[in-house]
Amino acid sequence: MSLPALKSIIAHYKNDKIALLSRGLVLDLFKGDKRFFKLYPIDSGKLKTLFNVSKLLGQERFNTAILLQNAIGAAIIAKLSGIPEIIGYKTDFRGFLLTKSIDLPEKPITQENYFLNMIKQAGINSLDDGFGMLRLSKSENNWAESKLCKLDKPIVVFFPGAAYGQAKRWPYQNFISLARLLYNNLGATIILIGSKIEQEIGAAIESAVSVKNFIGKTTLRETMALLANSDLLITNDSGPMHIAAALGKPLIGIYGSTDPRRTPPIGNTKRKIIYKNVSCSPCFLRTCPTDFRCMKQINPSEVFEAAKELLS
Repeated sequence: MSLPALKSIIAHYKNDKIALLSRGLVLDLFKGDKRFFKLYPIDSGKLKTLFNVSKLLGQERFNTAILLQNAIGAAIIAKLSGIPEIIGYKTDFRGFLLTKSIDLPEKPITQENYFLNMIKQAGINSLDDGFGMLRLSKSENNWAESKLCKLDKPIVVFFPGAAYGQAKRWPYQNFISLARLLYNNLGATIILIGSKIEQEIGAAIESAVSVKNFIGKTTLRETMALLANSDLLITNDSGPMHIAAALGKPLIGIYGSTDPRRTPPIGNTKRKIIYKNVSCSPCFLRTCPTDFRCMKQINPSEVFEAAKELLS
């Protein structure tokens, strides 16, 4: 969701050297990207880690730090690194560490616009979409093509997981029913993607219906390549949904405990958002404490009709 802001920053500082500091998994999205001269992983908020990263950044003598993250740790790193200009939202009691402190938006806005608002207030022209921010190499695309070239089309990718918790996951039994509808009516091939934490869900789906199961068997870059070379993604509100949107791929986003008005897919790619605005949603809980009505009211036939329209 920060990709449009990141794209805007790159355009603004096009004649400067730009580095990216983030969690390792996020940095994998930009592996091999020549627009960044360095990628700095940080996977711990421990004080020792903050000091070590600050020391590395200090050696490069950066002029400006733009903090898309809200936590005080990011500001501490920038300050300890000796960076003269530090820009960010005035959150987490870190305002005194910032040289350009941005007030939070007065009204609720999408997460995408939250980041864009911050850089706009900092004097950086904002670009409205993140398309083109994620790039794949020829070899990565060739790998995906080799996996998919002999499969019947359309190729529909399912992401049945959600790292945040069960409340964001459409029941896997519904993915099974949807897979049958797609195969019986459209002759579609179903691809499953996900990390090792979704392997149990993937195995349950694979045991009931014919699918190509890549869950836990691919890197993030390989998952990106599969998405880029498929016809449609059907997913819970998740990271893969935002990746597919950034790649310009058609998608269906299924929302339950979260709010599509706050975290919709970025950009203008073809998409359908399916959300039942029940009284208890959005609750943002990891596990549903009641009857899971927000997800159970979403019928596989409804998702199938949306898929049929996007694939036509």
